[in-house]
Amino acid sequence: MKKLVWLMLIALVANGAVAQNKTQVANLATLGKVWGFLKYYHPSAAKGQPDWDKELVRMIPLIEQAASVKEAGMLLESWYRSLPVAQLASTPVNWAADSLDRVFTTKDIDAFKIPVPLVSEFKRLYDYHQPDTSRYITRTYRGINYDHIIHMEDDHATPAFPDRSMRLLALFRYWNTIAYFYPHRISYWNNLLPDYIDDFSQAGSAGAYQHAVRKLIHELPDSHSFIQLPGEMYYFYPFRIDYIEGKYLIGDCDDSMSVKYGYQIGDEIVSVSGKPVGERVKELLATTTGTNKLSLHRNIAGSLLKTGDTVLQVGFKRDGLVTTRQVALNSWEVYKNIPRTHEKPQWQEVEKGIWYVRFCAIRKADTLQRLFQDIRQAKSVIWDMRDYPSYQVTTQLGQYLYPDRMVVTQERNASDQYPGTFIKSPYHFTPGGKTVEVYKWPLILLVDEHTQSLSESVSSLLQLRPNTTTMGRQTAGTTGNITWFSLPGGIEVSYTGVGVTGVQNSFVQGRGVKIDVPIMLTQDALVQSRDYMLGKAIEYARSH
Repeated sequence: MKKLVWLMLIALVANGAVAQNKTQVANLATLGKVWGFLKYYHPSAAKGQPDWDKELVRMIPLIEQAASVKEAGMLLESWYRSLPVAQLASTPVNWAADSLDRVFTTKDIDAFKIPVPLVSEFKRLYDYHQPDTSRYITRTYRGINYDHIIHMEDDHATPAFPDRSMRLLALFRYWNTIAYFYPHRISYWNNLLPDYIDDFSQAGSAGAYQHAVRKLIHELPDSHSFIQLPGEMYYFYPFRIDYIEGKYLIGDCDDSMSVKYGYQIGDEIVSVSGKPVGERVKELLATTTGTNKLSLHRNIAGSLLKTGDTVLQVGFKRDGLVTTRQVALNSWEVYKNIPRTHEKPQWQEVEKGIWYVRFCAIRKADTLQRLFQDIRQAKSVIWDMRDYPSYQVTTQLGQYLYPDRMVVTQERNASDQYPGTFIKSPYHFTPGGKTVEVYKWPLILLVDEHTQSLSESVSSLLQLRPNTTTMGRQTAGTTGNITWFSLPGGIEVSYTGVGVTGVQNSFVQGRGVKIDVPIMLTQDALVQSRDYMLGKAIEYARSH
């Protein structure tokens, strides 16, 4: 009996500790949301008066000492009252305007879990907001007007392992940046913050803190969600890994590499440094982001061999047999100088009347005139967008495809005047001053998961012309300019700052570019054909 009572007491004490911890976590999450809202919507806080990062650091221990949600709410209300009285507009903002698209509304304020009087005050700040310059965000930087937000945060770059308060600042900064400036509303974002407080709070080293940041940004379904760690080097594989039929296969490899090291297209990677590939993938799933499933696994493939070593043992499976080979990862300075087989032509006639254009390999805009002269009598042109093109070249492409001004996308640009709001507007293609012959004949657009961002924008532009057929695999599903900002510890992170939808749904966030003829890739197809997708496009050109 005594033993049973003792166990019950232990359970009660344990439950009390968990409850107290949950209260602290909930209060810290509320602090993070209130801090972010006031940073953007209270005139003094927005100007850094007082320094808003220092204010957060000051408030963290006070909030943690609160014995209840109610007590924490009283502290937050007192904190708000300590700020100068906000000068507000005399009339409310017209949130119903057709040109506005909001990812943050008063419903989000309702979810803050703060006292009712504070909810009313915050709604007043929001509804009667009077735009002014901000210490932290702008759309105009060094005389240039951008279509996305420029963040002007204090980077707190050192030390690489910030103290606990600064790690929580990193968490709250990231969460609020996405909550107010990511153009695609995420249904679960409001409930995400408490889940990461322990990860950031309890990180015991710079590596653990950086891992927590990686875990956090993987929650954003955005293939533009990049991270740059202090002093980090980028290393390159000697081949490309693709995700096909649930396996990670060598999808492309230079002939010289194949001969020298014995790599072959279609080889399956089954182990990395002695670890089964499934275990390695499970690790990466917790820290890798992607806009859709295929782009997620493409990004996992890009990190599969990046274990921290530059030379590692990799298990390859071919024809049922597994062999282990050494694979060296190289810095760009070494990688770019590795001897390779002869460069493929930027465009060529692959069969009579059928031309193949490697558009992403074209690096000079003045080359386009010669390209369109060569293909002007083509029966069909296969236009390859399975890579990233030159921006300068893409700006000159439209004049060879369209004779008149036309809308190509609908865009949503974040407002620095009303954070959490995006301005909707059409984006037009406008022909240049010179007259060129417009290409009007059949065009086959070739895309896959490596078609991302600018490449997807070009693809959606090409789809608006008649006689265009899109073939391939689902694209990355992410386009629109990228914006970067800093986190404490010298970490730089990014996200898609502009929302883009193609006319006639030629591009949709997440789904990617509209595909007319899907191409199913298999391991056998890779082994049998150097470029199976191109082969299918040539077959289609012959029959159509």
